[in-house]
Amino acid sequence: MLTIQWQEEITSLQQSLRREISKISGGSEINVTKHICINNLKSKLERLEEIEKILSIEKYKIVFIGTIGQGKTTAICHLFNLISDFKVSKTINSKIKDVIETKELLSTGAGKTTICEVIIKAAEKTYIEIEPYTVDEIENLIFEFCDSIANKDNPQSEQKIIISQEIERAIRNITELKITSKTVYDGDKKNILRIDQAKELLDELGVEVLKKTALNNANLEARTTTKIEFDNQNNEQEWIKNTFDAINNVQLKEFAIPRKIYLYVSYEILSGSNLSQFDSVVDTKGLDENPIRKDLQKYIDSQDTICLFVTPFANAPEANISKLIGYHLTSKSKEFHHRFVTLVLPHKNEPEKVHGSDGDRDLGITIRQDEVQATFKNLNLDFFKENILFYDSLRYYHDDIVKLNENYDEEDVQADKNELLKAIAGVIERRRNFLLSEIKNIQESFAKIKNGDALTGAEVKAIENAIQNIKSLRYLSKRVPTFVYENFIDKYLEYYRTTYRAWNTKHAIHRNFGYYDPRDIDIYYDAKVVAEGIDEDEMLKKFTREVKQELENILYGLTSANESLKTLIPELVKEFYAFYDDFIYEVGTEIQEELTSKLSPQSEKSEFWYALIAEKGKEKKKGETFTDNVCEIFKRELELEPNLNKFLQSKAEEHWERLVLKILVFFGQK
Repeated sequence: MLTIQWQEEITSLQQSLRREISKISGGSEINVTKHICINNLKSKLERLEEIEKILSIEKYKIVFIGTIGQGKTTAICHLFNLISDFKVSKTINSKIKDVIETKELLSTGAGKTTICEVIIKAAEKTYIEIEPYTVDEIENLIFEFCDSIANKDNPQSEQKIIISQEIERAIRNITELKITSKTVYDGDKKNILRIDQAKELLDELGVEVLKKTALNNANLEARTTTKIEFDNQNNEQEWIKNTFDAINNVQLKEFAIPRKIYLYVSYEILSGSNLSQFDSVVDTKGLDENPIRKDLQKYIDSQDTICLFVTPFANAPEANISKLIGYHLTSKSKEFHHRFVTLVLPHKNEPEKVHGSDGDRDLGITIRQDEVQATFKNLNLDFFKENILFYDSLRYYHDDIVKLNENYDEEDVQADKNELLKAIAGVIERRRNFLLSEIKNIQESFAKIKNGDALTGAEVKAIENAIQNIKSLRYLSKRVPTFVYENFIDKYLEYYRTTYRAWNTKHAIHRNFGYYDPRDIDIYYDAKVVAEGIDEDEMLKKFTREVKQELENILYGLTSANESLKTLIPELVKEFYAFYDDFIYEVGTEIQEELTSKLSPQSEKSEFWYALIAEKGKEKKKGETFTDNVCEIFKRELELEPNLNKFLQSKAEEHWERLVLKILVFFGQK
């Protein structure tokens, strides 16, 4: 919470800035010097407003982002004490024994266990709430499942339908078409047969009957419940584990398939847990082929969110994480690196095995921390070393039976939790301290401007030269040739082709007119990402890198050569970074909106979408493939006027000119 002292200090500074702006504005003719002063002070005012909002954040969201099956959920459960001891049956030395194991309260396993994003919050009482898929969306998922059963044995790989394990598990549960086991004996020999009820029904009566039966069994209209409270009849941890598992696997007949699950945990259960010090903890849906997803953008952009990018120790930072972080950290103005954490998850003695560690765990972690930071530096990304954290939730547990090793106790376990939570709190504290020091810098800079003398003739001349140099960069068409835009459509289609490799994923996207919520797919948002550039070596970020650097050099040249300008220009440099990020974002957004318009109407009434949907099952000529055909249909549509390549060029040139004009306005130019 922001202290009263700083609230008052910010308020006082804002008032002083406004008075000074009025004083300068109300004087004689506004010259270049006065324009720079006024705009500098306005920039300071805007920044103070932003700082005050950030410092006023009482509780942060902690959002875990990582690839499927890398241990996100396990780490969350152990870190926030969402664990308990349960009696389980395990096979030990070929014998089934009942043992006591420590189990996570949320579904965990070798990946693909959680069906959707999970938001965990502390509350007065324990309950679970869901945001469900619509009836139409679930119907589509059921039909896709039935088609996957019908195509399972198809020898042509492009005709095979692949659906995610978690969705298949949910569909089998709501349609009551499960895979069961049956033990049969051939003399003394015992065999276990796996019987797929959906496959049996398909073989007996065909795919249409399979679909009708599945839909009838699902009884979707009756699945209207969205909330269930702890009944106080059982052990609370056991209720959380069993009920969450049932909702996650859609085993309760009154619940639909969840798009999001909200778990509210009582303070009684959270005794000793640090969950309540945060607004919420979010276990995002695991990353798959496409880590740059629209659903993650809202968390990454939110000032009240600390993003923990989870990666295994052996290959930290894992490729998906590098790609996702790299896409966002190219934005200099947004200071993502103050809210980004790389959370590395070692397993047992991995740190001790690091080359050069000589069996020392702490040294192994330090070496890997340096290696992770070096990887980011090689990608030209800023990342604080202090924000590369490590946590092994099962470090003190046995491998065979998950219970605390006799050589350790709960204090050892808690010490590791405390260390990580303290480090996360340190990320927040460093961010606050950085902003508090920025307030002091604004105060000092303001005092220099207020007490400063008029600019010298040489400084005025330097500004005039800079203005002319900036004006010469106004028209992007003079610096970036037309041909660089001509491969945008091809780049976008290659992204579509390779990111969503399975043909049935593409077909699901077509049936949903560019979206596929179960996988968080949005091809319009993808066009924005491709147009902007996934990193600094792609598309718009690459095309404008050189001219951006020239602008940056002009501004830095003013501060380095002229003493008085050192207090006036830094705000403009910061604003330039914001202007450039806005330029990239606005062009990307216009591409997204243009594609949405271009591919309208989003319905089967559209000849374009009808043609794509009709490609499923269509007889192919020799050498034809489903993917080639749909990409060709896309290409023809995107090349229709206005051609998307030309549209990208026109919007890039239009928004670049606006960027340059914003800089010129800072100097009083119109």
